[in-house]
Amino acid sequence: MITTRDFTFADGLTHGLVGPNGIGKTTLLRKIAGQIQAGGITVFGEEPFDKQSVLNRVILMGIDNPLPDSWGIGKLGVIGKARWPRWDEERFNELLVRFDVPAKAYSALSRGQKSAVGFIFAVASGCEVMLLDEPYLGLDTQRRELFYQVLREEHGRTIVISTHHLNEVAGLLDTVALMGDSPISGPIDDFIEGILELTGPSEALNAAVEELDLPVLSRETTLVGDRLLADARSAATEPIFRTAQAHGLRINEVSLERAVMALEEKA
Repeated sequence: MITTRDFTFADGLTHGLVGPNGIGKTTLLRKIAGQIQAGGITVFGEEPFDKQSVLNRVILMGIDNPLPDSWGIGKLGVIGKARWPRWDEERFNELLVRFDVPAKAYSALSRGQKSAVGFIFAVASGCEVMLLDEPYLGLDTQRRELFYQVLREEHGRTIVISTHHLNEVAGLLDTVALMGDSPISGPIDDFIEGILELTGPSEALNAAVEELDLPVLSRETTLVGDRLLADARSAATEPIFRTAQAHGLRINEVSLERAVMALEEKA
């Protein structure tokens, strides 16, 4: 289990880490990985900084965590085997073929190929915790789909992935952690089912929101009436649908990405 001041990342689940640019997602991942000394963070019950018993079980990869430029793919495999107690050479070679990574020095690879190699390295490390910092950057459509497929294959490891593409990865996530002034985290169903879109005449919307005492995250006027997003995560579902029906309102769930964006903008 990973604990920080704001979040708990349970074992064996895939967690999405989101938030606006500059909020500190990469820094948080580096702290969890033991690269930066910080209080208030534990991994496997220990502070991770400079703790070999933790570092052998955690890996952080992403475009901002490059591998040495002069290393070739073959040397990466040798170093990986020497560094990680659970290194899986067979998995490493298999993924190099699947991602069609050329046998070149790391410096000669494209951005997308570097992203692929970093991801392959993380998977093959055998680490129980994989921290992936926007690991898909530069991948073309085909390899992006392969990336998500391999992530599905690795479900059961503890994975924390920072992303700006929630709609793409939503089907793989178990939880979401939203960084900000008022951090929010929970199972993805809490976000999808708890943020509701209400549409109808302005006066009817006003009456329903006041009656239900729901926080309004956003509101806009459309050709078919007003539309708002309400935070119903702490409310009982039945009264909401009953009240919406009584006032002639349409009610819909929203995508995970839209729900998180609304909460992010309101925070």
